[in-house]
Order: sequence, then C-alpha cells, then structure tokens
Amino acid sequence: MRAGAVLYVGNLERVRAFYEGCFGLTVADRAEGYCGLESEAWLLTLVRSAEARPATTPLVRRANTPIKLAFEVTDITTLRPTVADLGGLVDPADTEWIFRNATHCDCVDPEGNVVQLIQPQDG
Repeated sequence: MRAGAVLYVGNLERVRAFYEGCFGLTVADRAEGYCGLESEAWLLTLVRSAEARPATTPLVRRANTPIKLAFEVTDITTLRPTVADLGGLVDPADTEWIFRNATHCDCVDPEGNVVQLIQPQDG
C-alpha cells in the first residue's frame, strides 16, 4: 500500500518538474491537465486547476492551509540549490529543527505550497 495526495496547481509542468527533480518521483501517468508522480511509497497526483493560485515573484508562502506535504531527503543542504533552480525556496538553515531523530526544514514549491523536508540522522 502507498500513501498519496492530490495537489491542485496552476502550472502543471513547472510543479511536475519540481517534484520530479527534488524528490525523485517519476511520472506514472499523465493526460491533459493531470499528472501522477510516484515512488515506491508515494503517489502524488497533480491536477491543473483554474482556481489554483499562480506562482508569484517573489515567491509567496501559502500559509492559510492545514496541509503540508513531507518528503524524506538524503541531505537538506545539498538539496537547497536544486529546490531554487526548480522555482522553490528552502527556509534558512537556522530554522531547521530536530524531531524523531531527523532534521526537519520547510520549503515552498513554485506555487508557494509548503513542503517539509525530513533528513534522517545517522544512527
């Protein structure tokens, strides 16, 4: 069994490239206005929606939602430039926190959706 989520987006291709490039998800299926991205444990469905807030410059965090996606990553520090290159932004290193034997840090995707990065600690 896999976990999954559906994310409504304004720019399907830009958001697809972000989640593929940052978290190693691969395209499972796609059609007009839709893309399924997957890993062994995760299925993220992206759906283009006219109601989704478009990307802004500078990037604005979408703080008024009770949902935050979370992904385990190998190294938050080495992921920072990839997130930026793909239109997102990682919070500063001094905002990272330790919880359940992992380092956590938030970032935002190209449309401002908050995503938690989780880097397991050695040991």
